[in-house]
Amino acid sequence: MKITRIETFVVEANVASWVFLRLHTDDGLVGLGDCTLESKEHTVLGALQDVTPLVLGRDPRQIERLWQELYRRSPWQGVGLFTAMSGLEQAMWDITGKAYGQPVYRLLGGECRERLRLYTWPQPAGDSPAGYAEGALEAVSRGYTALKTDPFGELFFTATPGQIETTVGKVAAMREAVGPDVAIAVDGHQRFYPQAAIAIAHALEPLGVLFFEEPVPSDNLDALAKVSQGMRGLRVPLATGERHFTRWQFRPLLERQLVDVIQPDVCHVGGLWELRKIAAMAEPYDVPVAPHNPNGPVGMAAAAQVGFCTPNFLALESTHSRAWQWELVDPPYEIVDGHLRRPERPGLGFELNEAAVRRRAGTPRPMDFWRHVVVE
Repeated sequence: MKITRIETFVVEANVASWVFLRLHTDDGLVGLGDCTLESKEHTVLGALQDVTPLVLGRDPRQIERLWQELYRRSPWQGVGLFTAMSGLEQAMWDITGKAYGQPVYRLLGGECRERLRLYTWPQPAGDSPAGYAEGALEAVSRGYTALKTDPFGELFFTATPGQIETTVGKVAAMREAVGPDVAIAVDGHQRFYPQAAIAIAHALEPLGVLFFEEPVPSDNLDALAKVSQGMRGLRVPLATGERHFTRWQFRPLLERQLVDVIQPDVCHVGGLWELRKIAAMAEPYDVPVAPHNPNGPVGMAAAAQVGFCTPNFLALESTHSRAWQWELVDPPYEIVDGHLRRPERPGLGFELNEAAVRRRAGTPRPMDFWRHVVVE
């Protein structure tokens, strides 16, 4: 079996565009991958062009060998290359599962659970505690038992006691609305200096949050260490990892015991097998894995395959308000009561609905999520 062609699709999403790929083989099997790189679609499409000569004509079942070649024969690495590798690797696993008639999780050791817990982003009904509470109740009414929120708005770098009280008050309203049995995570989106992050963590502790994610830039491990030290004794788990690539970048997080939860992204970290390796590295440190996943249905399916066979899996990120995404694949995954049902179909479990993908065809465009950041 040989890879004969790489096909790409750019799909209009919410704050960016998704990039899907299909690997075609000479025996007719086709594999799907997600290599979305928000606001840098040209970068990842260029990286795919760069590695195509190394991929064509190769056996897609030789996943580890080809991954190592792409990694070690690339003296200049970075997010563009790793995202391209991630999408290619997912598609190779999809083909391999189809070739052997098995879902990918069975090829990675077999299932650990029957269903996979999702956490979702409630849509606040206004920027007030009442609005955040209403959004949380709407998500819970759909069966979700785990939520994540970013209450910080245009707040960056530092925070006064009054600003902390205002933003944490939104999380408090969510907690009061949904009760003690619904998990609530808080995302800092790497906004703060360590002193502000520590103060926010102390304010969050009474609310019993699932974790406090990326309070400081994730590439500054010394700042992360300051936050970890300042949060010592708090019942607020610290999480990060969506901007780390390959097991080598996760190694110091685990060895220095800087975080309580790691969040590798299957579309950036190097693929689903790399995600599984990172989870295995975290297991002896008793660190659970909650993969970052703002991705489309292909990336979500790839991360889910790992979740089903990973013992230290915590929850998978999801966005329930984006139900239209399942029109892009056939058949869609089953989400019941905020959980993914374990799929039995081979590979990743579905094919691309090309007609739906072409209806939502998009173009590379800048992501304006951080448009309010002003450095004075």
